[in-house]
Amino acid sequence: MEEETWRKKEEELWRREEERQRDLAYRLKADHVAAMEQQHRKNWAKIFLLPSTPPNKEMNLIDLPPLTKRQHV
Repeated sequence: MEEETWRKKEEELWRREEERQRDLAYRLKADHVAAMEQQHRKNWAKIFLLPSTPPNKEMNLIDLPPLTKRQHV
């Protein structure tokens, strides 16, 4: 009787440990997927989205001298 009780407790401990390990693996995978998705979005935003602050219009203008008569077409 005592041996059977001890065996059941040991099996219960093994079952709990396996569940804990599965849960930990699931959480780690979920964290990894979330981190990859976040990095992907951050990279995408850097490439395709406009900057949050509008650029200075004066910076974008190129100062060129006026065209000469020859350059007019």
